[in-house]
Amino acid sequence: MPEGILYRFYQRCKHQFVFPHLLFWFVSLLFFLLLLFYTRGVKLAHIDLRTATSILITLVYLAISVYINLLWLIPRFFKKRRFFLFSLLQVANIILFILLNYFTSHAFEEEHPEFISEAIAEAILVTIFLIVTTLLKFMRDSIALQDAELKVKEIESQKVRAELQALKSQVNPHFFFNTLNSLYALSLDKSDKVPDMILKLSDLMRYVIYESQDTQVPLNKQLEFLKSYVFLEKMRADEHLEVKFLVVGENLHMRIDPLIFIAFIENAFKHGSKAKSSTPYIYIEFHVEQPDTIWFSVENNIDLPDDHVDPSKNGFGLDNVKKRLDLLYPKCHSLELVKTETAYRVNLSISIDCV
Repeated sequence: MPEGILYRFYQRCKHQFVFPHLLFWFVSLLFFLLLLFYTRGVKLAHIDLRTATSILITLVYLAISVYINLLWLIPRFFKKRRFFLFSLLQVANIILFILLNYFTSHAFEEEHPEFISEAIAEAILVTIFLIVTTLLKFMRDSIALQDAELKVKEIESQKVRAELQALKSQVNPHFFFNTLNSLYALSLDKSDKVPDMILKLSDLMRYVIYESQDTQVPLNKQLEFLKSYVFLEKMRADEHLEVKFLVVGENLHMRIDPLIFIAFIENAFKHGSKAKSSTPYIYIEFHVEQPDTIWFSVENNIDLPDDHVDPSKNGFGLDNVKKRLDLLYPKCHSLELVKTETAYRVNLSISIDCV
């Protein structure tokens, strides 16, 4: 029972910075004793009551000067950049210590030292303590500030991860529903393409269920996934649809968040494959010549709609990927959506090393 009480008391003192302060003044007391031993040849066994009382009172006066500085001068003047008042009051604080300690020494010491020499020595002593304790305070405040910043960053990181997970969880069912709808339409027509579509769909599901759970995946795996998706869409699209998938560069092992590009390609097929033009097309390009940058574009032709529907504002998929880009690559990506009367184009550049 007593051990538990003592332990709780120790934890409370440690938490409230009482214990470090007591430790500091205990070390200061040892410092005084060593100073007396080396400067005056006074041995510990020969210290009488008057000398011990004088040392303790000097420590009390030092503590008063130190805490005036820590608890009043620094918060009220120094941190508010009122440096002139801070300096003036600090000088007054030092003079207060010199006067108190000098008059105390008269009461406890038989030999009264000269005021000027004693004042200089005491001024040096209190200045050393003020400088040391001020530095210790700034170090402690700096560490506390760093800890607070780390906690804030950790909270923000957890929030970002939660938002990304929520956004990613929206992508999977949305993508599968669209693909299954296509598969269902072909099955009704008893198309010979159904077995190949089922095989490709299984590859896509494997990627989305397993690979996309990772924070980042190699670009080459994501390209394989996109090519499988393009293959599925071509199988169910009009035979006049022209699809080009171009990859320029060899830096295919860059790691990037999964399912970043699929929404743009899905949107291109949604509008481009339904265009009434005699030559509908979808052009997909990846440029990875640089080792730290991915440049992606997809373009599809569109009809001039009577209702002025904007493909960039159709469906939640694009809003989803925009939010993910803002969370994953803030200030490290450039997204451009260009719409003309006959075409719609997406240009996306991502700097991998910028994050």
